[in-house]
Amino acid sequence: MTQTGSIKYSQRIKESVPSSSNIVDRLGGGCNFKSLHMALSLFVPKPTLIAPRRTEDGAIAYFGGAFKVSSIKDDEDGYTSWHILARGSPHSGVGRKSTSTPPYHWHIHQTETFEVKQGTMTYLFEGDEKKATKGDKVTITPGKKHTFWSDPESDEDLVVDITVRGGSGPGFDERLQRNLFGYLSSVTEQGSTPSLFQMLVFTDSAETALTDIPFGLGLWANVILGR
Repeated sequence: MTQTGSIKYSQRIKESVPSSSNIVDRLGGGCNFKSLHMALSLFVPKPTLIAPRRTEDGAIAYFGGAFKVSSIKDDEDGYTSWHILARGSPHSGVGRKSTSTPPYHWHIHQTETFEVKQGTMTYLFEGDEKKATKGDKVTITPGKKHTFWSDPESDEDLVVDITVRGGSGPGFDERLQRNLFGYLSSVTEQGSTPSLFQMLVFTDSAETALTDIPFGLGLWANVILGR
């Protein structure tokens, strides 16, 4: 029987989200960047975390239910989850500017495969905008810049299975998804802007790097500001 109710954040996000000083501590004692983190932390907002809820179909709902995620499998072959992005919602149905749209990024080790089950997925791949519809599979290999969103012209919700494979660690697994989407949902509901420091903690944990960091320094930003 499926139960509904609040979903607790893992210890990992409890330690990393509420206070930027915890992000500083991850750098370790002798790091030359610690004093810089301490100074910058004064300007980092500390949002109240709002626990996401599990819906009757077993999914975890974010952004007021506009974006739902559920795990399908997690084994040696990779981690697969399905995602539902509601059409018409400002959080998931207005194109790339939707608040649930992932930042433009690339994976260091993992290969990511999207399989569209319903609706139309628009995705940006290496600067080119493309579309995938029901039955299409899109595979993104390590190092390739990408992001995706639900096509706002579609008259259906976007339903897509996402599988990640490879890497030296958990990468973009269930816990990372819950922490990342829960954090973004929380700050959005409170009218705040996500902290760049916290986003770099997430991207580093997921073995990804942000593309929009100037001069191609996304990976270095992970190392300097996200650890």
